[in-house]
Amino acid sequence: MEVTVGPHIIRVIEAAELDSLLAEDGVLGRSDTTRLTIQLRSDLPRTVRDETLLHEVLHHVLALTPFATRWSDEEEEEVVRALSPLLAMAVRVVEC
Repeated sequence: MEVTVGPHIIRVIEAAELDSLLAEDGVLGRSDTTRLTIQLRSDLPRTVRDETLLHEVLHHVLALTPFATRWSDEEEEEVVRALSPLLAMAVRVVEC
């Protein structure tokens, strides 16, 4: 699967062999804004997967803003964690 963020095409990777690596790190997904990839655990329920994908896409969105150089990794994660559930709810409302 691919997701377009601004001018970039982000490759989304869901593979069973990644599940244990991501779980060991205590995460459901991971973004690499340099390599333009998102890794997601393949064993997630659909709603958790969708919100996790949105969370990781937000990291790519923020990488295109001036905040990318102003915020620490911890600050960025705090913002993304605050926004992703709200945006996921907004997307679900629009889908209805």
